[in-house]
Amino acid sequence: MALVKLNINGKEITAEAGKTVLEAALENGIEIPHLCFDKRLEVYAGCGLCIIDIEGQPKIARACATYVTDGLVVRSDTPRVIEARNNALNLLVSQHIGDCKAPCTLNCPANTDVQGYVGLVANKQYIESLKLIKEKLPLPACIGRVCPHPCEAACRRQHVEEPVSIACIKTFAADYDLNTGNPYIPELKPATGKKVAVVGAGPAGLSAAYYLLVDGHEVDIFEAMPKPGGMLRYGIPEYRLPKSVVDAEVAIIEKMGAKFHYGVKVGQDISLEYLRSKYDAVFLGIGAWKSSPLRCEGENTPGVLGGIDFLIKVAENKPVRIGRKVIVVGGGNTAMDVARTCIRLGAEEVRVVYRRSEEQMPAEKIEIKEAKEEGVIFSFLSAPSLVLSDGEKVTGLRCEKMVLGEKDASGRQSPLPTGEFIEFEADTIIAAIGQEVNCGSINVSLGKKKNIAIKEGTFETNLEGVFAGGDAATGPGIAIEAVAQGGRAAKVISTYLAGEVIPYKDIPLVYTEVTKEDFKDKQAVHRVPHRTVEPEIRKHNFQPILPTMTEEEAVREGQRCLECGCKDYFECQLVEYIKKYEVDTKKYHATNEKKFKETDHPFISQNVDKCVLCGLCVRACGEVVGASALGFVERGNATFVAPAFQQELKMTSCISCGHCIDVCPVGAWLDRRNNMKEIPLDLEKTKSVCSYCSVGCEIVYEHKDNMVYLASSRESEIPACGKGKFGIEHINHENRLLKPKVKVKGSFEPISLDTALFETAKRLRSIQNMYGDDKIAFVVSPKLTNEELKYIKAVADELNTGYKGSFTLDSEPGIEAVLGRNESTIKIEELDNADLIISVGQLYEHHPSAGMKLRRLSNSKKLISLSTNKTKIDAFATKADVTDYEVFFARVLRALVDSGFIRKEAITGYENGEELVKALDKVEVLPEALKVAEAFRKARKPIILADENTVPKAALKVLADIILLTGNNRRPHRGLITLKAKANSQGAWNLGFRTPGKEIKKALVNNELKGLVVIGEDVLGNIPELKEAAGKLKFFAAFDILENETTAQAEYVLPLCSLAESSGTLVSADGTVRKAVQVIKPLTGMSNLEMFKKLAQLLNAEYKEDTEGQAGVKLYVPAFRGKEKEYQVFDTVEKAFLAKLKENCIKAL
Repeated sequence: MALVKLNINGKEITAEAGKTVLEAALENGIEIPHLCFDKRLEVYAGCGLCIIDIEGQPKIARACATYVTDGLVVRSDTPRVIEARNNALNLLVSQHIGDCKAPCTLNCPANTDVQGYVGLVANKQYIESLKLIKEKLPLPACIGRVCPHPCEAACRRQHVEEPVSIACIKTFAADYDLNTGNPYIPELKPATGKKVAVVGAGPAGLSAAYYLLVDGHEVDIFEAMPKPGGMLRYGIPEYRLPKSVVDAEVAIIEKMGAKFHYGVKVGQDISLEYLRSKYDAVFLGIGAWKSSPLRCEGENTPGVLGGIDFLIKVAENKPVRIGRKVIVVGGGNTAMDVARTCIRLGAEEVRVVYRRSEEQMPAEKIEIKEAKEEGVIFSFLSAPSLVLSDGEKVTGLRCEKMVLGEKDASGRQSPLPTGEFIEFEADTIIAAIGQEVNCGSINVSLGKKKNIAIKEGTFETNLEGVFAGGDAATGPGIAIEAVAQGGRAAKVISTYLAGEVIPYKDIPLVYTEVTKEDFKDKQAVHRVPHRTVEPEIRKHNFQPILPTMTEEEAVREGQRCLECGCKDYFECQLVEYIKKYEVDTKKYHATNEKKFKETDHPFISQNVDKCVLCGLCVRACGEVVGASALGFVERGNATFVAPAFQQELKMTSCISCGHCIDVCPVGAWLDRRNNMKEIPLDLEKTKSVCSYCSVGCEIVYEHKDNMVYLASSRESEIPACGKGKFGIEHINHENRLLKPKVKVKGSFEPISLDTALFETAKRLRSIQNMYGDDKIAFVVSPKLTNEELKYIKAVADELNTGYKGSFTLDSEPGIEAVLGRNESTIKIEELDNADLIISVGQLYEHHPSAGMKLRRLSNSKKLISLSTNKTKIDAFATKADVTDYEVFFARVLRALVDSGFIRKEAITGYENGEELVKALDKVEVLPEALKVAEAFRKARKPIILADENTVPKAALKVLADIILLTGNNRRPHRGLITLKAKANSQGAWNLGFRTPGKEIKKALVNNELKGLVVIGEDVLGNIPELKEAAGKLKFFAAFDILENETTAQAEYVLPLCSLAESSGTLVSADGTVRKAVQVIKPLTGMSNLEMFKKLAQLLNAEYKEDTEGQAGVKLYVPAFRGKEKEYQVFDTVEKAFLAKLKENCIKAL
């Protein structure tokens, strides 16, 4: 292919002629936005994002539809291109209905990924949940206890019954981590050599310190008080937040490297100027510690206290005399804390005075309710006007009665005076009506309310290198707001230290309003009740009043989440462009009528409201998969993607491969998982190999900690099939076998894995000792790795048994009887160089990925389909009528002989040649066979691809005869590929596992076997008549991932690991060695390899290669038995997957 030189965005590159500008850009690492492009598909040019300016051309062009030429100069970032691209993005956003982020996350001041961490708890991934929380919130155990949880106010579950108890779930995850004794500490970036001074060890300062440490900076924290925590320690009572929790979370920050300096007040003990001179940056998080005055006559009378001052004294356990009667003025959470603390200090009467109504109180409803339960009296619509005294101290408070008028700036009705007064007796009056910032001698510019003035988005003060956040900058707020500001300021400080201040930006994403009507079909599941300590008990002490949720409660509550946010958030290309180009999602918010209707496919979910009509799913389904199950319905603005006639997806030609999900750039198509909470997560990706058929597809497992969430093949030329993509539920299945067990008196009892292996080894050896050789059979799933199989072989050989095989194996020999080896003669990748491909059997149905590859090659290669049953390949291949495989191929062979393409002398030169010639003389050549023979004769590079699941061994041997006699054996780009049943069928055969199931069955029925070890196959489930024979065995062990009829009858049941928990190699159908990479740690506690290795060691068994030589080449003489092959699935995992698919789909694999 000729090469051309062109320039894109100032970068000189080389590309192959015939490629588009977009392809050339992507291959050279140059980003040009796009949504509808896929190099495997015909150009569509629908999204309008890849527009470019071409030097010398007056109009903008589309990079995906513009081919490279020598000297081409292109720019994708000119003003008119950006304007046009923004217009296109605005249009796409206006069609996209949904929620990029869940409302709980959007309503959280720190934007913690609420949906994510709640879902992780529901999935029992508690540490992963904690890690996710700490990406935005470093003090979750504290905040979980004290936050007024605005996230819950936005929770859409309230449209069904009650919001999810988000704060309690957060507390559970945080406490779970702290109680491990080894709490999570984030990985710190390499040291930058920069030092930052943080002033204040409250929520903002601690948060800033945490994220500055994560970024690799040194941090010194200067705190005026004797201990850390700020208002978390001194402003919130012990019964709401135990100070041991504060200490535990601060200790983590200290362990990360923060140095604390207590009792140091900046502006008094050291100056801000000193810190600026010694540190590269300074963060001021000094909080708002000054109580607001009562603002009425007599406010300075002895006995009038500030709310914060009062709480600090109590926290420090200093003397504070309040008398018998206390009046608390205020309506916020601080007022509730003060009032309830007074109850615990022994006050006989505590009254809260508030100038508005109860409905308008800013305090949490639960705080008001619990205060009332503890005996607090509330006087609403009462505004203080005069502190009453006896000349020395407080005696009471005169209040003016109020009525509510028009709404004020806060959105609440303003209290209006009535001129009517009421007096309350009091020994102490505590004003809890607000807090103020007191900067003291810190010389920094202040705002109108005496808070530190900062630049929006950068947190910069008027002083170079000095930043501020939290209550000190915004005025009094809730703790989570201070935490959010501290974290964001830290990120900005890091950019400042790197040389350029990059401001924090909150880009609004796509969000859709909902109503109760949208959830009318949701089943009500009420929230887990809070186990709050009874009022009569709790009001007499400062012990925590709300115990942390139990594990069962937290999981159950997490499962109530409605999963509102887009599950594809971290893969969505559209949201990345929204953020990059700062699209106004509010201005261009979609107003289309919602069309979403949940699909009833077991593994595939579609939301047409999110679709931007890029067409990738429609085109991939047709051009790559070959199913053509999807299309565009309606016209104009009403267009949407759906199956023809808007059928249910499961009733169409859909093969359930899920490739529509993999190509969708906006989350309109998604995986549906029934064994876990589906949550948007930034998942780790690990490449491995598919565990199902023998094609050897690459699979990318997407996982977090010990849970596999997704599997995909986005980067592969040919996608994996539905088994590879969706057949992963067994890995984290709730009913998975994870612990061994032994049958005692007819019932199973738990046993340790070490004991189970020890007893298995002892029992197997005893059978050999008692009954001799060949009395034990080993039945293995050909999905195990070669390394695992070697240890099993070592055990079998040590016990001198020849029964090593699988029920997936036929009793009749295969192509090895002709070619000397039971393996394909060429690699699958060589199909690309063939000029004729003959597909034999139901190849697409049993090996869909191979079928998809043939679909792609059918555009440029001659493709013939030979199958006794209808197959999907017929749709894009020349079909020949076949009623009997062996007879048909014998006719093809006879036609090749008759045409002179194969000389009879060449046949007779091989063993059995004379017999073959005689047999062929009796064969009648029919037109269909003649056509195939002619195509084969004319082809320079013919390849036959056969499905061993449906093509009898006799027919495969005739195909081997053809390959051998035409000189196409083991020559490049021509030959025979036989696709075997399982992922490592070839490897198992190579290692000596060759005993067919029929032979093992016969030995069982005839009582020739005394011991049976079944690994990964449900033999008794498929052949129930063997149960009686199995019951007579002296020893029966079953290893598997899921329970089945075989494990139910076994004496010892041991857990197997999935391929995702294993590492090793498999040999695919064409002889390619594929590497299986361990994705997650073994959930059983021991890998298969370790388990079989230990069993071998217990028997002193060592692996030895078989010494048998290669069989000679010998032609097969057709016997024309006319027997059809019946394929059965014995693999437990595959049986479960197919059962679910067939139960839910009309047209299943």
